[in-house]
Amino acid sequence: MLRGIVYTAFVLHAFISTAAFACDVQIGKVIYEDTFTDDSGGWDFTPNAATVKPPNFVFNLDSKYSNINSQVLTFHTTADGDYCAEVNLPKTIAPDNKYNFAISFWATNYANFWMVMLSSDGTLTLFSKANNVWQTILSIPGAPAFKPEPDAVNVLRATTISGKISMYLNGQLEKAIRAQSPEGSLRFGMYAQIDKAVDGTTPILVKSYKVTIGQ
Repeated sequence: MLRGIVYTAFVLHAFISTAAFACDVQIGKVIYEDTFTDDSGGWDFTPNAATVKPPNFVFNLDSKYSNINSQVLTFHTTADGDYCAEVNLPKTIAPDNKYNFAISFWATNYANFWMVMLSSDGTLTLFSKANNVWQTILSIPGAPAFKPEPDAVNVLRATTISGKISMYLNGQLEKAIRAQSPEGSLRFGMYAQIDKAVDGTTPILVKSYKVTIGQ
């Protein structure tokens, strides 16, 4: 009987810990949420490459589309926001060819935005893009919180509060850095990439995406 109680307590703890990693830890008011039950979320789709196939947003990367940038066209936010996505990243294709998924924010268009990227080797990277010029702000190789199993769902979160970008993976704060936030009405979205263009890749599956504002 005692063994059953201990086992039940262990399972309950594991369930609670997993649930705590999900995007319901975000703060503030929800201004956008999509669990991809349909394709009405206002996303900028790429036919056969970036589409909704319930219950996922699916990125199919290949030799034609080795990177895809998809922003929400019908909702906007301000500089202060909390962005979170649950994603299944396939196993790395080859040592020099990773799968990559990012949350994009502070976007005025596709030539100007920031993003936090998770790679299939567990690396977290913060990028900015200004006038179509990329800059790597920081990189964290082999983040300890990364779940490497092929069927694992990783929770990637970025907050932009009071001029500070904070990067979270599976509920763990990985890095915070000060940054000059833009003004005005801003877009947000997702980005996916393979390092080298090849065919026959496994789709990247996004399970949910949510944006909140305020505290």
